[in-house]
Amino acid sequence: MPGVWVFIETVNDDVAAISRELLGKGRELADAMGQQLGALIVGGKAGSLAQRAFAFGADVACVVEDSSLSQYTTDGYVAGAVAAIKEYNPELLLTGSSFQMRDFAAALAAELGVGVAVDATGVSIEGGQITATRPSHGGNVINSITFSGARPAIVAARKQSFAEAKEQPGRTGTLLQAALPATDIRTQVTNVTPKSGVVNLTDAAIIVTGGRGLSNPENYQKLIPPLAKALGGAYGASRAIVDAGWIPYEHQVGQTGKTVSPKLYVACGVSGAIQHLAGMRTSRNIVAINKDAEAPIFRVATFGVVGDVNEILPLLTDELNRRLSR
Repeated sequence: MPGVWVFIETVNDDVAAISRELLGKGRELADAMGQQLGALIVGGKAGSLAQRAFAFGADVACVVEDSSLSQYTTDGYVAGAVAAIKEYNPELLLTGSSFQMRDFAAALAAELGVGVAVDATGVSIEGGQITATRPSHGGNVINSITFSGARPAIVAARKQSFAEAKEQPGRTGTLLQAALPATDIRTQVTNVTPKSGVVNLTDAAIIVTGGRGLSNPENYQKLIPPLAKALGGAYGASRAIVDAGWIPYEHQVGQTGKTVSPKLYVACGVSGAIQHLAGMRTSRNIVAINKDAEAPIFRVATFGVVGDVNEILPLLTDELNRRLSR
């Protein structure tokens, strides 16, 4: 049986980006252990996703399908996962670290009596020892969490911490099934309506964030969204300008806002307070633009530009648009 399992999340009836990342990482770990990679799929139409899980690298798909699982509930999903895990005994279960998956991972760990690491940015297996790493204290401390005792170890990973598995159309695997036991599902979801106009910063590969260095909300709207559009990304904000009412809270990056790990993070007029760094310092590439050469943001930046964002950003946006129009 597979030693490493990935819990499959879905978006628009397909494998979510975070699950494709975890299938890529899971493949690496399973190969290192000399074992198969499994996908755990729980839902009302879970069986329809098995082939997609195979295409992204799973050798085995364990499906728990039941009409009562058509919408996420803690009771239902945990009961389904527990049934599958007790039947097939994986060593490690990888999940995403969204609010829903944090709820799921914690409840599942409590039900099984096993350990859980949340918001992890790394996971390794050496000599049978499973270790997860996660940042804390604004990213200034990297914690190593080792698992002992009962299995599986459960690791809920931060989005964009790993490279996505490459799709292999036509790839197949072994299909397993587990039955949902009689369960008292105490929550009934009657309707799900996506909130309109909300930016999903945690999924964005590129984020352009503005701070107080932009001087006023008019400059923010004039400079930040156009640059984000030219780069094909989303736009964020520091807490200071959210508190000042320049832009809604859902754009806030930081300890009290969204924690993000994009491939490219452009900080414009952001000083780099520790609360802000806590939410973005794991970004793969950080470009900082600030007229204060001593601003803390430069300590974590991959590239830094010392200058006035109100002068630099129009030039940068124009140049990007010019190159895109070629």
